[in-house]
Amino acid sequence: MTKKRLNKAIIGILGVAAISVSTQASAFTAVSLGVFTGDTISRDDATPYKSWSDIQAKSNMGWVHTADWFKLQVGTQADIAAGNTFNVGFSLTSRGTNQPLNTGGFSIWTSGTSAIAEGGGFHEYNQVRGRNDGGVTTNNDIGNIVDGHDGWVGYAQNGLSFKNGDLDDVAHGGAWNTNSPFLSGGAASASASAATLNLFGLKAGYYLIGLGGVCPDNDSSCMGQSPASRQYTFSVATAAPVPVPGAVWLFGSALAGVAGINRRKRAA
Repeated sequence: MTKKRLNKAIIGILGVAAISVSTQASAFTAVSLGVFTGDTISRDDATPYKSWSDIQAKSNMGWVHTADWFKLQVGTQADIAAGNTFNVGFSLTSRGTNQPLNTGGFSIWTSGTSAIAEGGGFHEYNQVRGRNDGGVTTNNDIGNIVDGHDGWVGYAQNGLSFKNGDLDDVAHGGAWNTNSPFLSGGAASASASAATLNLFGLKAGYYLIGLGGVCPDNDSSCMGQSPASRQYTFSVATAAPVPVPGAVWLFGSALAGVAGINRRKRAA
């Protein structure tokens, strides 16, 4: 082979390799947070200021390859097999004084009883949908999360409210899948420096979390571009169950009293 042909062959190989690397640039690897059985799990890290909400102007999707991805096993293998449930609280808070993540968001998906497998080959993700869930961007390549809307569990964010590229509303605060077969309820909140999501009756299983900064359409009112990454703490802890209002207990006591009176009347 002549030197000229050899050079062309090398260039061709490098070109194929470059294409291969390019197509994998949007793939992600999810860092394991471990197994949650009640004890608090906490992780300090940094993320780009718009990776949860702005793939490009007027799209408002998340950036797959710049967001932080975590996987979490809720419950032991025995818990998963038994279908046990947990009350789990997720919290994203700013950290530090020089470059805190003052507006951030995270989404949670599930693969049910199958361990999370990471995805790739796509650039943007929808914060509030599962695989094959309709719309323009439906996370079809996000991994092995459950098909349809059941694959999405919930989100929380303390940035601006916006519509994403599928015209889904993504509000300041958060939401959870009220029809999910994997949980029985939830509660979300947002403050100046934190976004929280409490999931009640969450089934033991495997969950995928995508996390990043919230800055829809690169809106300068939510964050400046410098520094590029912002520090945060993400934690998983036991969520306190929703308290039953005192009026409900009083109403229950009243019913019990009426029942007692009726029993005494029947006895007489």
